Amino acid sequence: MEFERFGDRYVLRLDPGEKVASTLRAFAAHENIRGGYLVGFGAFSRVRLCYFDADANAYQPHDLDHQVEVVSLLGSIAYGNGHPQLHLHAAVSDAAARTYSGHLSEGTVYPTLEVFLTPLAGELRRERDPRTGLELLALARSFQPAVRAA
Repeated sequence: MEFERFGDRYVLRLDPGEKVASTLRAFAAHENIRGGYLVGFGAFSRVRLCYFDADANAYQPHDLDHQVEVVSLLGSIAYGNGHPQLHLHAAVSDAAARTYSGHLSEGTVYPTLEVFLTPLAGELRRERDPRTGLELLALARSFQPAVRAA
């Protein structure tokens, strides 16, 4: 992977064979990024997308073991359990223009992936939600909108 920093933002280029999730986690740890968001596009030679089945409280994997274009990669970086945690979603399309999307578990880059990463000035934290088992953002403030009668 190669990268360049522009002020407080990063542009990364992942190369063939690199695993996107593990590479981004390692980069966030190396640069001490404890909160941020990212967008990206490029291609994968294989990818695992998941769907969270709320009734089963479990991710259902969907593996694509062929070349796909990364139409959109969106994600957040937070900190939990002593290391950066990613929450990534992707939309990919195949040679027949079929599109697949979901939670990105892992993807193998081929031939390239461009990522634009914006760190936040503070730390985002994730904590396990006992109801779902998911690592949710733990935010300091809450807001309840007023409900108006019709």
